[in-house]
Amino acid sequence: MKKYFQSTLLIAFCFALFSCSNPSGNTQVENKDNNEVSKFSDLALQLLQNGNENPFSITLRAEKTNFYLPALQSYADATYNGLWIIIGGQVVGFHGTSNNPPPFLTSFANDSLWVIDAAQGKSYGVPIPKAFLISLAVTNPQSYQVGNDFYLCGGYTVSDPSQTRLNTTSNYFFKINIPNFIEYVQSGGNSPALSDVFPIAIQNNFVRVSGGELWVVNDNFYLIGGQDYEGAYSAGLNGKYTNSIRSFTLQQSGATWALANMDSLVDPVNLHRRDFNLVPYVAADRSLEAILYGGVFTSQDLSYNNPVYIKGLSTGNPVITIGTMHQKCNQYTCALAPMYILPGAGMLYGMIGGISYMKYDPDSGRLVIGDNGMPMPFSNLVDFIISDGDSSVEYVQTPPQPLLPGYLGSNASFMPLPQYIATGYPNIVDLNKVFSNAFSSVKIGYVFGGILSDGPTSGTTPKGHVNTYANPVLYSVHISLDLEKVKNNKMN
Repeated sequence: MKKYFQSTLLIAFCFALFSCSNPSGNTQVENKDNNEVSKFSDLALQLLQNGNENPFSITLRAEKTNFYLPALQSYADATYNGLWIIIGGQVVGFHGTSNNPPPFLTSFANDSLWVIDAAQGKSYGVPIPKAFLISLAVTNPQSYQVGNDFYLCGGYTVSDPSQTRLNTTSNYFFKINIPNFIEYVQSGGNSPALSDVFPIAIQNNFVRVSGGELWVVNDNFYLIGGQDYEGAYSAGLNGKYTNSIRSFTLQQSGATWALANMDSLVDPVNLHRRDFNLVPYVAADRSLEAILYGGVFTSQDLSYNNPVYIKGLSTGNPVITIGTMHQKCNQYTCALAPMYILPGAGMLYGMIGGISYMKYDPDSGRLVIGDNGMPMPFSNLVDFIISDGDSSVEYVQTPPQPLLPGYLGSNASFMPLPQYIATGYPNIVDLNKVFSNAFSSVKIGYVFGGILSDGPTSGTTPKGHVNTYANPVLYSVHISLDLEKVKNNKMN
């Protein structure tokens, strides 16, 4: 029964894709004729005969960068006409689980604002203005982009400039004007005025959160999961988890802005999570829903493996249901590529690296739990999840499909190429555009930053000390849909 369910969901996804894509470049659904639909129905039937195999694959290729590219992890990012906006984060790798050396030193914090033009091979950086240094030189903040507006809140930071280690969670909320931000950074911080770059800056403890996710749907703001960590980091101690989906709106009174209509949907069992992957799902009515995959930490200091489906965001009344899929890999925040076909159809999520409940064991050729007894290793896997908005199926990319070129992707970002972005959804890749002319090795974007580890387990191990870094390498992301294997009934 489980295999039948997996096959059915994959077929539904691939049928929707095949029904909307063809090598001629025509992506208009209404222009399809009956013969073409029948042709792709035959392919869907062959997928059924092949069981629960996945015809998609992602590969990463290291890019040559002849310009300065900051190495950062756990930052906030947005995109605009091919430019990348980067705020906050750390310039070092994993903070470790001991105080030797001390983690989260203020000298490790990214104290610059960045605009990166990968296509032209240029980067621009300016120091964070002193007025906002504490609230923008933050690690693991929440952020979300709506058109030309970029919202950011929270993150781990310092209580005052005299501190040498991060020791509190920010209670700032910002609205950032992206075109003005770009002009400010590219001008060296000379123009425009800060009030034009940051038109809204609010202090409110309701947004004192790190490691969660911020979403905005129909002017309703949602702060999902995360924690409030107070004091300098100490191994084994967690912050105060929100256990909730916090919701609010913005209210203006003259020149003053404030949070309004603050409310919380609390679930201390299923929402006791941070550092997860929150993915978008475009419903049939084009409204935006969300699915929460993974996150940490359970009472056994492991990952959460069941998804949480979040609906009602467009109305301001979120409702959650708990899925039954048991996710195997890449549960920690990682470079995430959400891919779309059409409203109400299945969506494909490529989770690239991160930290994982299971890893690939080359000796047995199988997925195993942990790294020789060490839980939650860094990942060198691509994990595909297909969802219809109510259920999910996972496909882990293992040999003979390629592994990643290292243990990477944790707290990194996927930056889509502008030509493949879905209309109206700036961070979703439209597979109709991707596969309009070719089905093999289409470059759809980049993986920027994140943590790079020399091995699956960092720190002192039986094999010696394993270092981690803020990843300085820029990778291009290539996706393939192997139609020949589907047609020939020879999927691996």
